[in-house]
Amino acid sequence: MTYFIAYDISNPKRLRGVAKILENYGWRVQYSFFECEMDSKVFENLKHDLLSVINIKEDSLHFYPICEDCLKKTSSIGHGDIYIPRSYEIL
Repeated sequence: MTYFIAYDISNPKRLRGVAKILENYGWRVQYSFFECEMDSKVFENLKHDLLSVINIKEDSLHFYPICEDCLKKTSSIGHGDIYIPRSYEIL
């Protein structure tokens, strides 16, 4: 499953922590917006990692699951490419 993850973090130290965690799970699309391809177990691990950094009273994280069909319909205008992950296996 692909997830779009957007965040608004009020503290610079926590902001860097959230970005660093998300860089390990996906790719940055915009400054506070990541696209991550993961299964449900990895998604739960990601949420756990993020909860260890954020302040839930001051910060916000939004997770948007995107189905395969919807992902194929995405488009872009301007600089930058849309990254559509390809499934593969490492043997």
